[in-house]
Amino acid sequence: MNMPIIKSLSVKAANIPLNRVVVGKVGKFENWAVIVTEITCSDGTIGKGYIGPYLANYMPAIASTIKELFKNIEGREIAPYQFYNEVMNSTSLMGRSGIATYALAALDISLWDASSKIANEPLCVHLGGSIGPVKSYNSCGLWLDNNKNDSYEEAQKLIERGGFDILKIRLGRESIDEDLYAIENVKKALGNENILLCDFNQGYNLPDAIHFLNILDDKGLYWFEEPIDYYNYDGYKELRSRMKTPIILGENFHGPDDAFKAMEQKICDFIMPDLMRICGISGWMQTASIAAAYRIKMSTHLFPEVSSQLMRVTPTAHLCEWTDWTEAILEEPYKLKDGNIIIPDVPGTGIDFREDILDKHKINL
Repeated sequence: MNMPIIKSLSVKAANIPLNRVVVGKVGKFENWAVIVTEITCSDGTIGKGYIGPYLANYMPAIASTIKELFKNIEGREIAPYQFYNEVMNSTSLMGRSGIATYALAALDISLWDASSKIANEPLCVHLGGSIGPVKSYNSCGLWLDNNKNDSYEEAQKLIERGGFDILKIRLGRESIDEDLYAIENVKKALGNENILLCDFNQGYNLPDAIHFLNILDDKGLYWFEEPIDYYNYDGYKELRSRMKTPIILGENFHGPDDAFKAMEQKICDFIMPDLMRICGISGWMQTASIAAAYRIKMSTHLFPEVSSQLMRVTPTAHLCEWTDWTEAILEEPYKLKDGNIIIPDVPGTGIDFREDILDKHKINL
């Protein structure tokens, strides 16, 4: 069976204003910089996807790498996983992390969208799964600029947005007492029977993390996310040995190699890969197989549209992070119901972009 030929690539970038300013230990963000890729095939199919590399000034370099990688598949039959493996097996000079993985992810997502459209199947069905609701949590608020007295009100709004019963709070305020007060107020809104996650955004060094996490260890938080630098594997081993609360990391895994090392060395209880940094859909599927072998639950980081589809084919699927960061550029954002992301029954990922919004916030490449 002959597959359609890959004909052309379109790469655009935009700096999208956020509905809620992001304030964490890693910085303050009023916009989210995205790169949109569209791959056209000989039968007219257009595979679409996006990545979010955060830093607008680096977009031209990433876009240039995307275009260079595309030269390897232009004029060939579409075969997403084959191309992914070719790139991953030939990165001795370029490396298997950073811009190389971002660029590969951008192409991989668009290729899989095209492949599932050609098969006339939703992405999750094309990958061997089925359509269904995906349990999610609202990650659109409760940042460090949230005044401790406003935590209750903001938590209520986050719950009401999509019927959520799981929220995430960011921790690491000026004093531990402020964090404790914010946790108390959010739990009042959420109810003690529901789950509250927390994220430190790598805000502590190891001694401070041991001190403050000991104080927080009996506060009913479901997980401690990235309390220290993501690459401090020995530090994570130390924290995991000391804390009752599960430790989670993974948004900074650069490809399946990092995920494998983390699970092999038993530095965490759960993982949460980022679709872009893990090398797109192909990298995610590879990582999901590793997590299944280690019996480690796997959650997502950002990119709720494609990530929710992937949760339907992840053996140890856990929780899907929902944000509204890209809703402004989407023709039809995914729906929410009772704290679940609802996957649309359409071929591909169901992602189409609003060209007017992309043009309005365009980044020149």
